[in-house]
Amino acid sequence: MEFSYEAATPKGEIKKGTIEATSKKKVIQDLQKKKLVIISIHQGSAKIKSTKQGVGKVMGAGRVPMIDKIIFVRNISVMLRSGLALTEALDAIVEQASSKRMKQVSLDILKNVNNGKTLADSLKKYPKIFGEIAIGMVQVGEASGTLEQNLSYVAGILEKDYELRRKVRAAMLYPIIILSGTFILGIGLSIFILPRLVRMFSTFRLELPPITKAFLGIANFLVDYGIFVLIGFVVLIVALRILVKSSLAKPFFHKLILRITLIKRISKMLNLARLSRAMSILLKSGVTINESLTIARGVVNNVCYKAELQRALKNIQQGKSLSSSLNNEEYVPKMARRMIGEGEKTGKLEDSFKYLAEFYEKDLDSVTKNLSSIIEPVLLIIIGVVLGFLVVAIISPIYQFTGQLGG
Repeated sequence: MEFSYEAATPKGEIKKGTIEATSKKKVIQDLQKKKLVIISIHQGSAKIKSTKQGVGKVMGAGRVPMIDKIIFVRNISVMLRSGLALTEALDAIVEQASSKRMKQVSLDILKNVNNGKTLADSLKKYPKIFGEIAIGMVQVGEASGTLEQNLSYVAGILEKDYELRRKVRAAMLYPIIILSGTFILGIGLSIFILPRLVRMFSTFRLELPPITKAFLGIANFLVDYGIFVLIGFVVLIVALRILVKSSLAKPFFHKLILRITLIKRISKMLNLARLSRAMSILLKSGVTINESLTIARGVVNNVCYKAELQRALKNIQQGKSLSSSLNNEEYVPKMARRMIGEGEKTGKLEDSFKYLAEFYEKDLDSVTKNLSSIIEPVLLIIIGVVLGFLVVAIISPIYQFTGQLGG
């Protein structure tokens, strides 16, 4: 039987042709041996599967729930592993999409792939939905012929990010409830108890303790200017979010992240694990070190690491080794540089990167599992300090007053 096919080469070029085979499964096996990413296969003369319905205006900036992204990526990986062509997998996802937004996005991606674009190029239309890491790993997969494995890895990354956010929320829930209760208690004390104490001390011509004066000053300030404080806080949060995403301020904030103790460790492990995994996959697939570094830059999300990789790439182009190019860089640890150096000496650089990826992934899992036990004590200490301040501010004048009466 004759089959027509459309597939992407490791360099991302679209290739069309016909092939004689006994079955569709045999065609898939033959194309995968050539490290081609299958887009579509049809029995008989060449044709490109068209989308079943039109696509309305689909904006790239819209938000999609994390769980929808995980399902999208995981399902494509599973369907490609089972032997479906990319267009067939995308078509099935369009039919299965639970949200209207994800259905629109999936349909537009299917249309772009049918029109000859690679999956990575199609995902690039939605950077705020899929992010640099997912797009970078898909590009790595298409360049190395390991798309289904890389999609599975991306799904794993998204699942870990989702679990990390869930753990942070869970760890902060109890302290936030206590903090809210403390805030309400403070308001109640400032409205009902503090005025009586002030009147009582005025009647007996006694001076309030300094801590009570401080509490009274804060309470009066919030009563008079509380609405402006709230508006200012909201404006500050919005401004910071805009600033963090701006190209001018991003390097500063990303460098700051790599200075804060707990966040620093998580950020370093995330970036090093993703970089190492991408480099291992690319080098194992025969991609040159220069091309591997160029593609792997899209996998890391911290601009400090991107800058270091860019400098390393320039040094490699001038004839230096990767390990020596990283020697003067700040954010790649000594252990990683040594492992890379050993890999270069033995000619097994991809194995060194694989080991590093596994090491940092395990370390990251260990930290995230214990996240709640780290966050909760810190927040509870802060709450304890606030509660202690409130209690002393109220008890201190009462104790002083009874002492004056006794005297």
